[in-house]
Order: sequence, then C-alpha cells, then structure tokens
Amino acid sequence: MGADSWLGPFCLIYGNGGVDIGNNVLIAAHSSINTVSHHADRTDIPINNQGIYTDPVVIEDDVWLGLNVSVLQGVRIGKGSIIGAGAVVNKDIPPYSIAVGIPARVIRQRAPSEPRPAVE
Repeated sequence: MGADSWLGPFCLIYGNGGVDIGNNVLIAAHSSINTVSHHADRTDIPINNQGIYTDPVVIEDDVWLGLNVSVLQGVRIGKGSIIGAGAVVNKDIPPYSIAVGIPARVIRQRAPSEPRPAVE
C-alpha cells in the first residue's frame, strides 16, 4: 500500500494473488479486493474441490473507491480514477475514468482542470 493511502473500516483484501495499491488511494468502508476465484468448469466435481486460481489486482495512484466497492481478480484501475459506491469492477478501468454500476462501466473521463483551493 503506497504513501498517504487510506483503507476504510470493514474492508477485506484477499491478496493471495498479489495486490499493488498506489499512492494517495482512498478505499471507502466495506470495500473488498479479491485476487482469488474458484475453478468451476466441471459439473462432475463439486466447485470447492476444483481448486482456485489467482490473478493480481493493481490500483494505480490517486484512485478513490467509494463505499462498498468490489474489485475482482485480474483488474487494473488506472491512475486518477473514481469508482462509484456499490460498483463491482471486473474489467480494467482506464486512467482518469469515473465508473459505476454492476458490472462497473465508465460513464465519463475526468478532465484536467485548474487547481482549486483546498477547503479548510
């Protein structure tokens, strides 16, 4: 987890497959990151006996995951992106995107703007 990143309460990280969280990342409460899933190709063997596979998750710098976001295995969330509350991210999100929904889809790109003064 990078510098100045924040993990909210009741978050879960299943990191067996590797998780890379950049700098200045905000992960809101009840969010989850999962790098593991079950094989389920065969119907003659119970799912829990088919083994698991892992795939890393990468969350680049300056990303904000809203409340109750789920990030699934193999996903890269690009720098400066915002993921709306309750979204399920199952595919890569390009840098500076705003994505929402189940499954998460990009609804717009964040445009560069003039710096605004911080509210104190």
